[in-house]
Amino acid sequence: MKIIRKVMLAFLMGLFFLYGKSIPAHGAQPVVVAIDPGHGGENLGAECNGYTEKNLTMIVALAMKEELEKYEGIEVYLTREGDKDMSLEERAEFAASKNADFLFCLHFNMSAEHDLFGSEVWVSAFGEEHQEGYSFASGEMELLEEMGLYPRGIKTRLNDRGEDYYGIIRHSTARGIPSALIEHCHLDQENDTSFYTSGEGLERLGILDATAVARYYGLKSEILGVDYSGWPKVEIPVPAGAVKPDLTEPDVCMIDVGDVNTETGDIEVSVYASDYDSYLLYYSYSWDGGKNFSDLQKWEPRSADNLTFTMKAPPGTMPEVVVKVYNKYDIKTESNHVYLPSIASEKEREEESGMEAAAGDTAEEDAAGEAVEAGIMKAKNPADNGKEAGKSGKGEAPEVTFFYFLQVAFLCVAILFVLLMLAGILMRGHIPFWGCGSKKKR
Repeated sequence: MKIIRKVMLAFLMGLFFLYGKSIPAHGAQPVVVAIDPGHGGENLGAECNGYTEKNLTMIVALAMKEELEKYEGIEVYLTREGDKDMSLEERAEFAASKNADFLFCLHFNMSAEHDLFGSEVWVSAFGEEHQEGYSFASGEMELLEEMGLYPRGIKTRLNDRGEDYYGIIRHSTARGIPSALIEHCHLDQENDTSFYTSGEGLERLGILDATAVARYYGLKSEILGVDYSGWPKVEIPVPAGAVKPDLTEPDVCMIDVGDVNTETGDIEVSVYASDYDSYLLYYSYSWDGGKNFSDLQKWEPRSADNLTFTMKAPPGTMPEVVVKVYNKYDIKTESNHVYLPSIASEKEREEESGMEAAAGDTAEEDAAGEAVEAGIMKAKNPADNGKEAGKSGKGEAPEVTFFYFLQVAFLCVAILFVLLMLAGILMRGHIPFWGCGSKKKR
């Protein structure tokens, strides 16, 4: 029995020496990571606004390495130290030569139409490399979103042969090394400009990347006063086959129009949209039937299947509203079209305002004319005026007008004339003033 035990012990010790080094045991051995600053040498990468990607990735990589080296239990290597180009396979081979547990590829992005913004992480579509890549990327994306970058997601991409599309991921996976290609932000979109246009901003990105690594591996640092031991990680199963990207357009996109202000051009639009295979990232809108679209807008919250926004149509137009929505892989679909009444132009508004003012003046003139006409009629029919006053029961005096005054004056003159005539007759006939004569003698 003792001989058998000795043989078994020797066998187990042999297995340990043969295979022990290939089994990760981060509690006993240091974690080894390789950082790959994308591009280099004549391979400039993206160029925009006076910034070159190969320089930006190096600044971020150096900051990431410096921060990671403040943690205990980790070894950090850069695939390139200076401004030199390396093939993608050479970068993966360098990581393998250092027995790296993970390869982090640092990049910045641009889009063909210069309209996309936000950050994303690409990982392998296969096996444990997908599992580990996705788990790390979840923490990375969380930190990038907290910094203020719009999260575009964790993605896979395949080439025509059904392999990982990106060479650095493909070559790393072939060597059994998990990898993540981090596209920090877009150089050609103003939403992301503030994140890379200063040295401090780039260093913050490097520190963020290092923090994501430290959390993923549960590292601690006396220098920084942090301990990520037991930090929770996103756990996903090892996929049975390739995790394929969603290459279909969003399934639903319909719009409805609410309030329309034809004076200001404000139009309230409700969008109902969904992608059953992934999720929605952006939307844009058009007032001219799709000839021109707005800048991309964030589809928030990500889980929503509807949202409402207000757009503005220019004055003097008859809006034809249409909306486009974009999914995780920037594939878009277009909504139904809604036709609306004309939005008043400035000239039309001025003309309408002038017509209203003219109508008001005309009404005032008509009212004044009616008042004058009413005065003349009252002067011509004083008796009727008296009757009307009597009917009112209020004992109101007739309205004194110029014509009424002339009538009264004429009446007074007539009475005076009659009196004078009577006085003359009386004087000539010796008739007593009181009109009683004496009897004649016979």
